[in-house]
This record gives sequence, structure tokens and C-alpha cells, in this order.
Amino acid sequence: MVLGHTILAMVGIKPARVRCNTCQGEHKYKAPPSPGSIEKAKVAKIARVAKSNVTSWEALLAGKDTTRARRYNTKERFEEGEVIQHPTFGTGLVQEVRSDKLGVVFNTGTKTLIHAKSS
Repeated sequence: MVLGHTILAMVGIKPARVRCNTCQGEHKYKAPPSPGSIEKAKVAKIARVAKSNVTSWEALLAGKDTTRARRYNTKERFEEGEVIQHPTFGTGLVQEVRSDKLGVVFNTGTKTLIHAKSS
């Protein structure tokens, strides 16, 4: 995020020190990224994440019997390592269990779901 700053010191024609107009913090001047470099970085990150999600998701499900996946229901309790079938996200693997929430890895990424909901 690029916020407004006030220049406090210059070295020649370049800003050297600035103050953030939002938080009043002072720091060395950092040139804002060019629009082209931001877009390239976003595309590269999306490609990296997509590749790692597919590989890691497939590796996580290796050796699991996906045909025995339980249908997801907010009222049921799930266990770590269990394969579930979600109506929107598809097949997923429960990686984290908290009191009323689950961390589930799907092909599209990790989602937090509710479980063991009373009433």
C-alpha cells in the first residue's frame, strides 16, 4: 500500500527521509514500485501458489481413500487427517482441529470451516 508522506530531508534532488501522514512514523524514503513491476510480481506469486497448492494437495491426499470421504456438515465433529467432501470446495483434508473450527486443505487452498456446532 502506498500512503501519503511528507519529505523531511533531501539528498540532492532525491528524498532521503519522510514522515508517514497516516501513522506519523519516520523512515528512509522508499520509492513506490512501478505499476508494471507490481503486476508482474502478482502474476508470479499466483503461479507459485497455484503450483505449490496442486503439488502439496495431491501429496497430502496420496495414500488416503477419497472414496470414503465424509460429507461436510457443521453439526458433525471431524478429526485431524480425515478426508471430507464439501459441497462447494470439493474433497479436502482436515489438517487442524480447534474446539469449533477446522483448518481444511482443498485443491484451491486452505479454508477455515465450522464443526461440532450445537443447535
